[in-house]
Amino acid sequence: MNLKKALAVISAIMLLAPVMAFGQAGNPFKQGARDFSITGSGSSDESFNNTGLAASATLGMFFIDGLQGNIRQEITFSDVNDEDAINGSTRIGLDYHFGDRRWVPFLGAAIGFVYGDNVDDDFVAGPEVGLKYMLNPTTYLVGRIEYQIFFDSDDDGRFIYGLGLGLTF
Repeated sequence: MNLKKALAVISAIMLLAPVMAFGQAGNPFKQGARDFSITGSGSSDESFNNTGLAASATLGMFFIDGLQGNIRQEITFSDVNDEDAINGSTRIGLDYHFGDRRWVPFLGAAIGFVYGDNVDDDFVAGPEVGLKYMLNPTTYLVGRIEYQIFFDSDDDGRFIYGLGLGLTF
């Protein structure tokens, strides 16, 4: 997928996000609040060979109501054709959360560095969009899609997506 298609998908999601904001759960995303979430994903073939696993943890703080600065650490493990590889990515970002409803869309951007066994170490940056569903005033489910543009690579970029659980404190 080229950059124009990626930006079109992200733009469509951003346009739909405010429409999805309904319900009322209070506003845990006020200035000074902290936020932690963990997401994960995995895949295997039909015989549980050729496996890939990924986990990501995000720690953030709200500088003003709705605006969160964060740091995200991601680790991926793959075992494909009996070759193991571990890769990582560390990014910082800003996300703006829309409203104080049960469904809380957010959008932002991140910049960081990817590294590991089977990737070229490189800086990345790009937009991200997501949605938090408040289970109670401090706990939520989160879905996020991020598009990473590589600084020094001929690669067109890649999508990073995950589903997880988070809390504010």
